[in-house]
Amino acid sequence: MEQKKPWTIQWHIAADGTVIKQRSRGSAEHEQLFQQFATVRTPKIEQLDAMEEGLRRASTSGERSSRALLHVAYVACAGLVAGIVSSWAGIDTGFLTLGSLAVVVLLGLSTGVIMRASISRYQRAHREAGFASSNGVTLAAREARTMIGEPGAVSGREFAAVRA
Repeated sequence: MEQKKPWTIQWHIAADGTVIKQRSRGSAEHEQLFQQFATVRTPKIEQLDAMEEGLRRASTSGERSSRALLHVAYVACAGLVAGIVSSWAGIDTGFLTLGSLAVVVLLGLSTGVIMRASISRYQRAHREAGFASSNGVTLAAREARTMIGEPGAVSGREFAAVRA
């Protein structure tokens, strides 16, 4: 079985100032996805590369934090189960049960806060780079390649995609 290539991300600015994000895992048309972004000002390709690098670092950091919180949640759930089972056995473990329950509830509440902060960071990075919105519009591969291939178009460096 042939292993698929990993996804990469590359930013382009067409000669007319159109900002295009390309996700690829090969050179065939079906292996490439393009998005066009509305901007309030045309960014420089260096700004787009810096934004992508910053978002990659934030994503990597966020994934590490999420894994750590998930491990804490596992331990808290195990403590909650152990506290409930021991109370059924007649052992006073109120502190363990209530403490574990408090941790589980706090982790549940913090998940929403963490998600909102992550989305806000993503949107803010796009606004600072000159985007009208962080939402792109899908662009046909042929049209995107034509725009990217025109004289005056510039392309940034390729980044390994955290997620496709």
